[in-house]
Amino acid sequence: MTTYELPKPNLASRLSPGKFADIVFAVVFLQSLLIAWLLFLMTGAKGEAIPLFRLVMGIAVLFAILLPVFILLEGFRYSSILAGFFIPLVLYTLMFPLFNSLVSRINLFLDPLVIIPALIGGIGFGLIGLGAYHSRRGILRTFALVTAGLTIIFLSSPAILGIFLYVITGNVPSFPIFLR
Repeated sequence: MTTYELPKPNLASRLSPGKFADIVFAVVFLQSLLIAWLLFLMTGAKGEAIPLFRLVMGIAVLFAILLPVFILLEGFRYSSILAGFFIPLVLYTLMFPLFNSLVSRINLFLDPLVIIPALIGGIGFGLIGLGAYHSRRGILRTFALVTAGLTIIFLSSPAILGIFLYVITGNVPSFPIFLR
């Protein structure tokens, strides 16, 4: 009678193309969020006039919403359904309170007024990751999930929606109160 043993996992099998790609795209997603919040911190200086303020805010919105959506759509297309949903959800849910803590200079990880929008926005990014997973089968599910995800993201953080409207229209009343 012959017994067969499974080979022990080595570094190459742990970093298989699917898992390694998830890590790479998660890091790129995180970097785009970091750049966005750095730009928000730069423009958040109250009382200081920044040349090309509206352009810098537009670039911040690009790195906060639009670029992460394209990263998720391209990066998580061939990943598992769980990775496509939970990696963006966890990263955004952790990063949102951290960045708001940097702006407010207080610890906001325990504040439900910050944690709940962070979790809801994370669900929005998770839906976009699910849309990427379903893009292999058809465009209808992808379109519905990405649209729902973007709607949830904008509704979870009215400040980002206000900044987006300010960048598009130039109308100051649509700009959030805390950055005036």
